[in-house]
Amino acid sequence: MRLMSKWAIVAALVLALSASCAVAENSYYQELPSEGLEHSMKITVDVPEENPAIEGINPLTGETWFDYYYPILVNIDSHPDALPHWGVASADVIYEMPVQQDGSTRSVAVFMGEIPSHAGPVRSGRVPHASIREMYDGAWVFYGWQNWYTQDKNLVVDVIDWAMHMHSDARVKGRWVFPFVEGTGANYANMFNRVKDGSHVSPHNVQVDMQAVRSMFTEESTKHPFKFTQTGLERGVNVSDITIEYKTTKPAYVSKYVYNPTTGLYDRYRNGEAYYDALNGMPTAYANVIVVRTDVSWYNGASQRPVIDLVGQGTAEIFQNGKYIRGTWVRTHDANKADDFASQASRMVFLDENGQELEMKVGKTFIQVVDDSQAVLVTADEQIEGATAQATPQPTATPKPTRTPKPTRTPKAGRATPAPVVEGAEDEDASFGG
Repeated sequence: MRLMSKWAIVAALVLALSASCAVAENSYYQELPSEGLEHSMKITVDVPEENPAIEGINPLTGETWFDYYYPILVNIDSHPDALPHWGVASADVIYEMPVQQDGSTRSVAVFMGEIPSHAGPVRSGRVPHASIREMYDGAWVFYGWQNWYTQDKNLVVDVIDWAMHMHSDARVKGRWVFPFVEGTGANYANMFNRVKDGSHVSPHNVQVDMQAVRSMFTEESTKHPFKFTQTGLERGVNVSDITIEYKTTKPAYVSKYVYNPTTGLYDRYRNGEAYYDALNGMPTAYANVIVVRTDVSWYNGASQRPVIDLVGQGTAEIFQNGKYIRGTWVRTHDANKADDFASQASRMVFLDENGQELEMKVGKTFIQVVDDSQAVLVTADEQIEGATAQATPQPTATPKPTRTPKPTRTPKAGRATPAPVVEGAEDEDASFGG
């Protein structure tokens, strides 16, 4: 893809930001209600059947697509020093979720319809990320993983124990094997590269060769297609922007979306700056933004060991077409209750306010996973029932033209294997890559 000129990008961003800052007099900046919401393992909604896979349609975006279904999930470093990310404009679906109690997050990007040359910065895996992999039955790319450090099995936080419980062949002779593509071990280290581009430094500079990962597939993965619509929601409350402040102190983790009525998409921002792809300088935009509320806790009180319930059912904040509705997410292997392990291969279904399966607007989706009590801030044109008024935020600063990157050079084959990441405790658990 040809590199967009920096001025074209800036012009587009200025238009989007201007639309966001031009708040009408009857706009309300408010926090969506969260009191009384809780995750449940008991299924109280009607769970729809699987949707059929349609020839020529991408089951994740609804766009035209003819190829093999080879989904690749990559753990993306969300630390501010890891920005800009590589390859993310190509991802069909991206999830962001907490990995530390202080609000630090990590993303899992799902690539299928378009596989970029490289993706990253790649970081280590946690059990909740492995759970996301099970839904897509794809390759999972990560660089290090979290261990429990005891002889006893721990299926809550130890990634090896969890993976071996789910797949007895996940490791052979002490090494991860496909579809678990891990970068610090000998099997796949040659697919990873440390980039020296002037903006990424260790440990936030590990990049994976996506075409090499794709070449390892020998059969198609199991499809769980979404249901799609070309038009998107035409009902609900008008919401012009969405903000999730996982962490506001440095290093900050603040995700924001601004609805662009011209494109019908949500432009994404991280810490007040446009979220764009370092491979080509392209800003990112999403047809669907969904906030998954669930229970987020910390194993044995350890602030670096996330326990995130991703099966069962809970509240979903749904945004399409500049509209907001509150719905439900559900993931279970039967219609009555969820099970931590039997439900892992099941898809996560999104239901609208009437309990019907949500039709995803054709295009890319970003899913923000938050604790039930996490503040979700929106600007709406009316007061939302149960929401609390907030002080109007300062306008987001316009990104500087010099922020636009040069395309990242493709790494040469056969470069030295990157050494495992070693980090300070203030960042995260440093076991096997952090």
